[in-house]
Amino acid sequence: MRFKEEVVRVSVIVPVYNMESYIQQCLDSLIAQTYQDFELIIVDDGSTDQSGEICERYQSKFQNVNIIHKKNEGLIIARIEGLRKAKGKYIAFVDADDWIDADFLELLVTKIEENQADMVAMGYVKEEKTRTEKVLNFCDSGIYERKDLVDQIFPRMLYFKGFFEFGILPYIWNKIYKKDMLLNCYKRINTNINIGEDVAVVYPYLLQTNKIVICEEAKYHYRRHNQSMTAEKKQDFYANAANLYLYLYNEFQKTAFFECMLKQLDQYLRMVVWNRSPECFIEANKNIFPFGKVPKGANIILYAAGDVGKRYYNQIQRTGYCHLTAWVDAKYDSEKLKGLGVESIDVITKRQYDYLVIAIESVDIANQIREMLVEMGVDDSKIIQNEETANGMHR
Repeated sequence: MRFKEEVVRVSVIVPVYNMESYIQQCLDSLIAQTYQDFELIIVDDGSTDQSGEICERYQSKFQNVNIIHKKNEGLIIARIEGLRKAKGKYIAFVDADDWIDADFLELLVTKIEENQADMVAMGYVKEEKTRTEKVLNFCDSGIYERKDLVDQIFPRMLYFKGFFEFGILPYIWNKIYKKDMLLNCYKRINTNINIGEDVAVVYPYLLQTNKIVICEEAKYHYRRHNQSMTAEKKQDFYANAANLYLYLYNEFQKTAFFECMLKQLDQYLRMVVWNRSPECFIEANKNIFPFGKVPKGANIILYAAGDVGKRYYNQIQRTGYCHLTAWVDAKYDSEKLKGLGVESIDVITKRQYDYLVIAIESVDIANQIREMLVEMGVDDSKIIQNEETANGMHR
């Protein structure tokens, strides 16, 4: 690791993990930049292929290239390590399997400095085997001051009008940031997040900006890989998605924009599931605890102990998000529920609670249970159920 004391304008951070097939194209595109007042910080996150050796060759050849070798701890920690070593006023990121046009940095630096902005966001080019596609932010290109951000950007930056429509694209790599503001975001981040690592930074960062620039150029080339989730990984996926949701929920709650961001966050989570694995979309919708409807720390009764109920129960136990007053099911004494601590629904009238969560996939069945609970004397305003149909649209 070789870091010099010279002051540079921009630090570009490239996390690398087992990208020997792509890293050379990535680094060549950085070396070829028309804007040269930058340092390149490569973070080798414990690669087991030849990625580290390839990066070492660039460090030995180019004075502005520095490499950090570390054990594998994931993307967020790799980026934090790069930030700790960065000396630039501005920060940009490039993923190791992507590449950028020669004027990528020049365009971003010019716009952020000329406009004294806190961020510049551009589009990107999606590179697939058989085609390329230019992807832009759905919010119009232009310069946005704080009032414009509050009125026009924040209410629709995470979810514009429909699925996969982002007012501001959720990726960390098609933008340039101020280092001090970015560090502020990373100081708070949950390093265990491994779904939506970019989103966990981009939108909290945006909420603290006073001025941004959106441009219609697309100078970043994103190499799309085929993604798949095995059945074994699906179990972790729900927990990871909930982890991201909880972190952003808490971040947004600290701001004056909580309500509008929460609505967008709910829609974003569905998009994440669909993008990762369409066949998991329905399953994930019914398996993620309704964090957005239950205040943190609330006392709840969980109704139903089927597959959905068990997932909700595990998420509550794992996250400690709320307090479980009782877990009930009409078939509490069945053989398959023995030993789980599931109680009779009769205890509902005997316990103190803030909310009762119906953990049932079918909206029709949940509605029937709701009617039965109201007849038992349960306050209808305390009952929470899944009101989404399988396609993610409201009934």
